[in-house]
Amino acid sequence: MLEEVETELSETTSRAWQLVRSTDGRLFTVRPTPRDWSAAECIAHLSLSTEEFLPVLQKAIEAARQKGWMSKKRPAMDVIGRTLRWFLEPPIRKRVKAAGRFVPRSARAKSEAFGEFAALQSQLVDVVHNAEGLDVRKIKVSSPFDKRVKYNLYSAFKIIAAHQRRHLWQAEQAVSTVKANVAARASQPASV
Repeated sequence: MLEEVETELSETTSRAWQLVRSTDGRLFTVRPTPRDWSAAECIAHLSLSTEEFLPVLQKAIEAARQKGWMSKKRPAMDVIGRTLRWFLEPPIRKRVKAAGRFVPRSARAKSEAFGEFAALQSQLVDVVHNAEGLDVRKIKVSSPFDKRVKYNLYSAFKIIAAHQRRHLWQAEQAVSTVKANVAARASQPASV
């Protein structure tokens, strides 16, 4: 019943690969403006986020298995999850400053950034697969972004997918803006 989540994560990985494959390595690491992340930083942020989420999800799944929280009911998001997912879906409605541990320290080469992202995506898909058959509506997790915010496991999966779409959209916008800036500079006459 969690195939939809696995599909969303697979589509995100494919979309990231398409961006990496179609973007010149130099443009991938350039910030469109001093305050906006480069495409490489957006991908790195997603990797940092997944690294924080994975142990939270794994621990919740393990605890639910020990408690025997199984269900064949259709998964559903809770109110907090639906609200957060709506907020995170692109296009970006409101910017939110990332907490320090989620801010990439540097822009990495596109192959390195994508390699790490893809490996973490594979682990994330495995976690989703491991949750199959569990009552993902009953299992609660705390957000790694703010421990006070709790939602059910299915919501966590959907929030992660929306968060990935948000930052891939941001990465695509960054590349588009950088390309436009380069083209604009190239079309300006040389000054004497």
